[in-house]
Amino acid sequence: MEENTDQTKWAPKTFFFEAVSGILIFITIALAAIFLSYSVSYLEAIKFDPVIIYGLKAAEYAIFGCDLFLFAVFLFATTKKTYRGL
Repeated sequence: MEENTDQTKWAPKTFFFEAVSGILIFITIALAAIFLSYSVSYLEAIKFDPVIIYGLKAAEYAIFGCDLFLFAVFLFATTKKTYRGL
């Protein structure tokens, strides 16, 4: 019985640390997409090849879309794990 109480005590703390680490990873990858967006804007301003610009825009949206989806999956799994720990 003591072990179960100890797990219940640590579950919210574990969730907090996992959520913060997930947020930091999300922000790091989102910053890459933002940097790519600024790079594309610069390339558009200097009239770079449109095919490359379209490819970079597609990569930008793909990076951010995958990052957002995987962040939601991570938060769902972490929340589920914490709920079981309570």
